[in-house]
Amino acid sequence: MKCAFIVDLLDVCIRYVDFLLLIMKNKQNIWPVAQSWVNSNRVLIWCIAAPYYRYMSCDSSDLAGEAKLAVYQVISALIDQNKDLSLTSKYFRTVFRTRCIQMAAGVALVNEQQATVAIQNELSPYLNESSDLDASVIAEALSALTDRQRLVSQWILSQPKPVSFYTIANHFGIQIQSVRRILSNTIRRIEGYENQRIC
Repeated sequence: MKCAFIVDLLDVCIRYVDFLLLIMKNKQNIWPVAQSWVNSNRVLIWCIAAPYYRYMSCDSSDLAGEAKLAVYQVISALIDQNKDLSLTSKYFRTVFRTRCIQMAAGVALVNEQQATVAIQNELSPYLNESSDLDASVIAEALSALTDRQRLVSQWILSQPKPVSFYTIANHFGIQIQSVRRILSNTIRRIEGYENQRIC
């Protein structure tokens, strides 16, 4: 009985080491790992964010997105510095707590656009494959939106490069919280429209 348990434990450890080596060899695997890490550590994320949450202008999905960006940043730094990935949780606490404090204070996140660009560069092979969207598909998706959502979405799509929440808020003369809410509702509406159309 004990031998079978030890063999199973060793097998899990070997698979974990192989998984870590695969991540270290191929940086394109960082984003899925970051997503998985966030899904597995929701309690830790909430414990870090809870003292600041009521002062933040975001919802739980925004918080999860910030956590994913923080984990991505931490894992990338650990890999670049050839450090053990088991330190992810330790460094994540510091990075994410700093982001929560900045969001609660209303400070624009400096690394937001840099992180977005890094993720887009990492996923660029996939983005290039799907970037040849037909104008009719975009028009159909936009038709499911309210006038305000459509206006904001069309402006974002017309920009030559990604724009931050701050840039959108300045352009339309609204609060960053309003931009987050509009875009969050836009995404939900398009996803709901797509699900209705498929079913």
